[in-house]
Amino acid sequence: MNVNLKGYFQQVKKRAGANKLLLGILGALGVMLLVLPGSCQMPAGVDDPPGGYVQSQPDYQTQLQAELERILKTIDGAGRISVFLTLDDEQEMVYAWNHEERERTVFEEDAQGGVREQVEYDERGQLVIVRNGGQEQPVVTQVIRPKVRGVLIVSSNADNPRVRQRLLEAVQGALDTPAYRVTIQKGR
Repeated sequence: MNVNLKGYFQQVKKRAGANKLLLGILGALGVMLLVLPGSCQMPAGVDDPPGGYVQSQPDYQTQLQAELERILKTIDGAGRISVFLTLDDEQEMVYAWNHEERERTVFEEDAQGGVREQVEYDERGQLVIVRNGGQEQPVVTQVIRPKVRGVLIVSSNADNPRVRQRLLEAVQGALDTPAYRVTIQKGR
């Protein structure tokens, strides 16, 4: 049993040297990619994150209101329609990160044949930055739009229960908003 443990520890030590070499090569390659000019630049004409997400909240709110109003006007019997909606908070940006984790296990054997195992764990992260036209910008991987807080619909035919129900169902379906957040009022 004691001979088997010694052989195992010797193999672990041999592999540790190969792993260190591999980690060194990967680290050098990563540094080269960051240092080389133009290696991380976006193609010409690409300023926005994937899908052209960058848009301020007031623009997003106005666009959403206009689109909802346009759709609701096509509902049979809706009449004249005006829409106002409010949004929760601001949009949230999710940025790309270089993430590195290391785990190192050290086995020690004492003179009496006892074995001690020690595990070291190291975790690091760094924001991914690209150079674009002399400016540095973080890489956006996802934009989370704000949720709709409430919707007010003013319709000239809101006194008709069928029209009210159609408008309510359309808003619930289009915005995934519960009925208690939608108000429909009669207008002129």
